[in-house]
Amino acid sequence: MKKWNLLMIGLPLMVVLAACGNEGVKTGTPNTESTPPVSEQASDNTENTGNTEDVAEQPPTAEELLTRIIEASKDIQSYSMDSKIEQNMSITAEGNEQTQKMKMDMKSDLVIEPMTVYQEVTTTMPGQDGTQKVKQYISEDGVYTQVEDTWMLLPKETTAPLLKQMKNQTNAAAQFEQLNSIASDLQVAEEDDVYWLKAKLSGDKVQEFAATMLAANGATDPQMIEMMKQMNIKTMDISYGVDKKTYFPKDLTYSMDMNMDIEGQALTIQMNMDSSLKDYNKKDSIEVPQEVKENALEQQMPEQPAAP
Repeated sequence: MKKWNLLMIGLPLMVVLAACGNEGVKTGTPNTESTPPVSEQASDNTENTGNTEDVAEQPPTAEELLTRIIEASKDIQSYSMDSKIEQNMSITAEGNEQTQKMKMDMKSDLVIEPMTVYQEVTTTMPGQDGTQKVKQYISEDGVYTQVEDTWMLLPKETTAPLLKQMKNQTNAAAQFEQLNSIASDLQVAEEDDVYWLKAKLSGDKVQEFAATMLAANGATDPQMIEMMKQMNIKTMDISYGVDKKTYFPKDLTYSMDMNMDIEGQALTIQMNMDSSLKDYNKKDSIEVPQEVKENALEQQMPEQPAAP
């Protein structure tokens, strides 16, 4: 069940990180160098048509907006993110139904290069033993996690795949391909100083998008991949807000309804996630405190069963 919770939380978080990737758009993506800013396009159209009011009020298309988001992301070196996640799960087995609710608050600081993350996660599950608070540093030097009063160091053989996955998630070129694949489903709206990209996905479209998102972000855990194959995501609602001037992400909300059968149990899950992004380029680095490094205990991973 822990694997399941990690997978469900990981899917929307991939897009949050993707939105702030700072790698340039490479082969197979639109050539932003030859595409003038939206304001300049509007100006050119005004000169051609003579209609200043109508053209000036036209928002960019989804494709234009996605292109500008990726172009702007090259200037992002660091940011902070606050996320709230609510998950309601119903488990039915042999005619008996159990429900499980989970609330998670995450506060994260991230520096792109070198990839370093500090986050504080508070998880509440009614009916369980209180609230769990976790602090974590993720860096090329190691992954340090504090549960209660003890700092643990993840083994190096586990750290490398995790860092690789996080770097994949912040590769804007690859992530653009994912969002561009649903560009025809995205609607653009304006609200004050924010452009909104919104989409309601269902059927084969949402299944393909979720699978592509998981694969492109370097998810290699066999159990997670198998869960993804069994998962039936019925609907996914996305709202993605960016600043009109900088094209930096400001808000991201996700709502997903899904079900699956696993080990004879029928699972129904509804999850909502609301994230706000801020404080761009205010941190030059994130350092793991020396006290944490000195006192961390190396976490022992369970041995994998030998191959037959």
